[in-house]
Amino acid sequence: MTPLEALQATLAGEYAAVYVYGVAGGRVSASEEAVLAERVADGYRTHRDRRDQLEAMVRAAGAEPVPADVAYALPGPAGTSSQLEALALEVELRCAAVYADMVGSTSGEDRRWALAALEDAAVRTLGLGAEPEPFPGLGEL
Repeated sequence: MTPLEALQATLAGEYAAVYVYGVAGGRVSASEEAVLAERVADGYRTHRDRRDQLEAMVRAAGAEPVPADVAYALPGPAGTSSQLEALALEVELRCAAVYADMVGSTSGEDRRWALAALEDAAVRTLGLGAEPEPFPGLGEL
């Protein structure tokens, strides 16, 4: 994967993350599930900011950012608090995999950005109930 392809793939992942977090944010009860609501809101803000950063990075590389899809399939049901938490966890796991790919395909500032995003996603997964992994984003080696 070229560095530009890695940037574009990561951007596409961020579009999906923002969408899923937006859906989750509209369904979580801030009064009944304050901790989950704050985690979802924080995830939404974080991925929205990353999306914007990646769009700028792609443009700085001399390309047009890939467009976002109109809608995305949710990676699972989104009717209960536990399902919303599972959605957020799945988003972070998927983003960690995309960030890990970007780490392996870029260098310099882009790689440092991807490493920071990967570290953050790994920490978020722990807050959402995941078990620690030796190499987040890489799955089973």
